[in-house]
Amino acid sequence: MGSKGPALSGGPGGKAPWWGWGRSPVLLTALILAGCAVPIRPVAVGSVPGAYVRGGPVAGSVLVGAWWRGFGDRSLDRLVAAGVVRAPGVVAASALVRAAAANRAAATGAYLPQVSLNPNVSRQSFPTGPNGYGAYTIDEMDGTISYNPGLFGARAYAFRNGAALVAYQRAEVGAARLTVADGIVVAAITEAGLNAQIRTDRAIAASEKRLLDLLNGEYGAGAIARLPVLQQRAQYQATMSALPALLAEASAERHAMAVDSGVAPAEFRGGHYRLADFTVPRDVVPAVPSALVAGRPDIVAARALVSADHAAVGQAVAALYPSVTLSAQGGYASETFNTLFEPGAALWTLAGSLLAPVFDGGVLRAHERAAQATLANALATYRGTVLTAFQQVADGLRKVAADRESVRESDAAAATADAAYTLARQQFKLGAADYNTVLTAEIAWRQAQLAAVQAQTQQLLDDAALRAALAGDDASAH
Repeated sequence: MGSKGPALSGGPGGKAPWWGWGRSPVLLTALILAGCAVPIRPVAVGSVPGAYVRGGPVAGSVLVGAWWRGFGDRSLDRLVAAGVVRAPGVVAASALVRAAAANRAAATGAYLPQVSLNPNVSRQSFPTGPNGYGAYTIDEMDGTISYNPGLFGARAYAFRNGAALVAYQRAEVGAARLTVADGIVVAAITEAGLNAQIRTDRAIAASEKRLLDLLNGEYGAGAIARLPVLQQRAQYQATMSALPALLAEASAERHAMAVDSGVAPAEFRGGHYRLADFTVPRDVVPAVPSALVAGRPDIVAARALVSADHAAVGQAVAALYPSVTLSAQGGYASETFNTLFEPGAALWTLAGSLLAPVFDGGVLRAHERAAQATLANALATYRGTVLTAFQQVADGLRKVAADRESVRESDAAAATADAAYTLARQQFKLGAADYNTVLTAEIAWRQAQLAAVQAQTQQLLDDAALRAALAGDDASAH
């Protein structure tokens, strides 16, 4: 329901001059309220935690963008650079930025003057009229200008909402880039670890096969019972049975790299990484928590969504108040085309209308409550995003510290096993040990190497996860 304001019109012989709109209370009120906005309760996104872990060091105020370059592999750098440009997820997120910008322009344009032109030709007849007019033609050329000033903050909140949604989609592009980079790096490291494990397992299988052949010979000579032979055969078969799965996993990682870099697996020419290709980066000193909150793309996106939903609450509240539309129409109308643009054919209208909600069945209030609930959801999502980010950094710091110790111990164990294997070979040459002892020592050394490979792979993966958790989006790096 609503009420109509007065309309002032004029034409040939009209008595209301063009400045007569200033006498209209509706239009005058609109001008006064155009700069007003209904205040809404501000939102607080919460405080920033002071640290990631107790006693953990922090330094710097800027997040690292191209964090994957710390591994020192140019092939990996090129693959990531291609992926963050052509990966479907990044392309899709970039398209949504353009869509959000277009929607913002549409929302902004709705509160700008709307101009339309309306040429019209009509044939009319009123034979039953009091003067018995016959059919005649009306040629008309007029235009209309209408303007909704967006009172009570309707325009301001629409502008804020549109700008915040664009910022949200831009941050989502940054998050998509980092997701692609993280996926490629993790797949490359995992594939390198699997390739090293495959090589080690094949060497272990070869040693186990030689030991099995030796035991078969001793069993055939009646020197040993059959049980050691069966036990060694089971061990050899178990090692061989694990190889197909490892090969399939390595292929799956290459397929993941292909998809993340934006190509089909059959067209992918990358992959086949080795652990030796990667340099273990220096210890990470994380940026201060405030820098993480200010620059990590998923947090930036969540915060922008809070701003958008807060502005949407303002729009819902502004809809509870009256709205005003100002309009002006002017042009020419004549029964003959050759007199259409003569001064006597001119016509114009100035009007202002006010629409005030009186009863709408609770629709507008329901919209306001829905907007408030959506805002509450956005705030909780933002808080959850921040907590998850801090958890990822805290986990990464602990894991990286533990990985250093694990790599050190596994390398020491491999060195010890290597020394035992060397000693066994020397003793065999001197006749102080049998060949069975040599092969057993070799298998133990290979298994220690396998543990060292797994520890090194995990160290690289955890380091990558920590760097990704502390990363910002550096568009220049892409």
